[in-house]
Amino acid sequence: RKNFLMRLLYSLILILLVFSCESDDICAESTNSTPRLIITFYDTENIETRKDVENLAIYAIKDGQLTLMNEINGTTTDSINIPLRNDQSVSNFKFYKDFSLVENIADGIVDHLYVEYEIYQIFISKACGFINNYNLLNFLPYDPFENPSPPANWISGYVIENNLIENENQSHVKIFH
Repeated sequence: RKNFLMRLLYSLILILLVFSCESDDICAESTNSTPRLIITFYDTENIETRKDVENLAIYAIKDGQLTLMNEINGTTTDSINIPLRNDQSVSNFKFYKDFSLVENIADGIVDHLYVEYEIYQIFISKACGFINNYNLLNFLPYDPFENPSPPANWISGYVIENNLIENENQSHVKIFH
């Protein structure tokens, strides 16, 4: 009788352990992650026509330091995706057209992009944690704290197509050049 009770107790504990694990204890690779800002580039002369930016390079600005985004370094493209900061509600970037490095110094036609947004944390699961979604509030081709009026560089204008950044399936901002 004592053996039977011990087996029953062990079986009950084993069953409880097996069924106490939740399906979200492992975060699947297909789970949504924090979306990046999708920017598409268009021709100023024909605003419905996409236009490549030649030798595009982007530097993220954080605490006064420039960090080159290696995946976009010297790329010729008509669209990009860039991560927004999740530790504050402003991201700053330097966009270089016709980029090159001259003695380890960035060279090309540069515009400063200033992006202001609200951050919304979304709980995915216990294993995956939180992701951020964003609501674009302001998108400027210059830093309003450095220049009170926009300089005339290679970016001639922009249109925010979708303020909510919840996925990477569509463009959020059109830039004209």
